[in-house]
Amino acid sequence: MKKTILVIAICTVLGAAAWPLYRLLTRPVAEVCVVQRGTAVSAVYGTVRVTPKVRLIVRARTGGTMQLAQNADGAELAPGMPVKEGQLLGSISSPELERELTKAESDLKAAEERQRLGAPSLQLLKTGEANLVRLEKLAAQQNAPASELERARNEVQGLRERVKNEQVELERMLTLAQQQAGALRDSKVRCEVRAPLAGVLTAVAVVTGDLIPENAAPFIVESKSTYLEGQVNEEDVGKLAPQQKTVVRLTAYPRQEFTATLTHILPGGDNQRYVVRLEFDAPPSNLLSGMTGEMNIVLGKREQALIIPSRALLGNQVWVVKNDAIQTRTVQTGLRSMERTEIVSGLHEGEHVLVADHDQFRIDQLVRSLVVNH
Repeated sequence: MKKTILVIAICTVLGAAAWPLYRLLTRPVAEVCVVQRGTAVSAVYGTVRVTPKVRLIVRARTGGTMQLAQNADGAELAPGMPVKEGQLLGSISSPELERELTKAESDLKAAEERQRLGAPSLQLLKTGEANLVRLEKLAAQQNAPASELERARNEVQGLRERVKNEQVELERMLTLAQQQAGALRDSKVRCEVRAPLAGVLTAVAVVTGDLIPENAAPFIVESKSTYLEGQVNEEDVGKLAPQQKTVVRLTAYPRQEFTATLTHILPGGDNQRYVVRLEFDAPPSNLLSGMTGEMNIVLGKREQALIIPSRALLGNQVWVVKNDAIQTRTVQTGLRSMERTEIVSGLHEGEHVLVADHDQFRIDQLVRSLVVNH
């Protein structure tokens, strides 16, 4: 009997001691951060995309069958390969053009030869001029009739006019042959598709043997130099100005931060979004166009300010965990970014504020605090 009473007493004592521990362990866990001093930043948030400074669609200037060029290793050009300005990307063959060019070259040579030989009536003119000189000498000695001399003069004058017209026609035919041959040579040159700038071949829309029409777009070339194209909300664009510093995080570099400088604010926003351009201060060596990320354009900065995570704010209030109970507190904020907010009044350094799951708690509720970094 005494043993039973003793056991009951011990269990009672242990239960009384364990009950507070049980109540503590069964309280919900609240993620909190410690109000601390740091650098407060006011910034405009936006998204960014790495964009080539120049992106050119290379079009075919004639139609025909495509033959892709090869690089120094003998491989056909493919997307991702670097190219030099003027480098051959492909050749377009056109049998009809070749036939026309061959005929035009032959016609040009014939016209040049006719021009070299001179007017067909030139020899007749020389003979007529020599006969006129002879008759003029005879007439001076009164050994030739005046009518014969006049007839000779008229014949020479007619031959001169004929030779002049023939020379004009020869020049016209030569010019026409030169123009036709030149136009076809230009067409031959246009059969060569070349890179308009040094950069990277980002698209090849044909394969060797494809028949393409004039003005088709078989290639796209982008410059290796890039800039950042950002988008910000219309409500924030009025705060921006060129030369503002920007913190950039790219998805491809999750653990790195980069700095950039705002250079241009483009007019004509679309869907309440405005486009801005930025230049990296020190871009990574393997930066590629198309990379995306986030940015914070810095408007102001203050050192040794009281800061909390911006997600802890509910309007102008925060929830403070004090003596294991949730309390509400009205605060006055200062500089603010997407991640952190300066607290001007309403909180003290070292206090704990709730940073997550506000909808799962209530005022005066007892919780267990789990301190997280911010």
